[in-house]
Amino acid sequence: MRRPLTYAAGLALVVTSLVGLAGCGQPEVAPTDDGTVSVPIQPTITPYETGAPSADPSEAVPGGAFDLEAMLTTQSCEQSGGVWSYAGSFANTTAEQLDIGVAISLVSTTDLDVLTVHEVDLAVPPNETVPVEAAAFYTSQDVDPATVQCLTGVTEKGH
Repeated sequence: MRRPLTYAAGLALVVTSLVGLAGCGQPEVAPTDDGTVSVPIQPTITPYETGAPSADPSEAVPGGAFDLEAMLTTQSCEQSGGVWSYAGSFANTTAEQLDIGVAISLVSTTDLDVLTVHEVDLAVPPNETVPVEAAAFYTSQDVDPATVQCLTGVTEKGH
């Protein structure tokens, strides 16, 4: 059985340690005229970066990756008599031929429902611009053009 003196000594040691740790690294407190105390923040933990570093997607990066979407220009994506057509151009600004796929999607802005996805495959010579056309890629008399958005995406087929 332990003696009361041992418990008292242990408790005193714990209290002394906690008081010593509590004052460790803290700035000296100086009260203001109204009696409040202002203490500067003392960071003790370095924040962990959770997000990926951002980069300009149109610039080439190590490994030769670049933003193909920036090379696509849309002139029109519209319907006439319920028939949708797309017209644009793709400018290959690289020194190599690009084999690409241009995806043209019609998406409902009311419920984000994808009405259709149409893909156009192209081989674009270096430093040249080629037309991107999808005549009559979707037909529907029931679709209100004011509630539809035309979205595009470009992927490289050669890799």
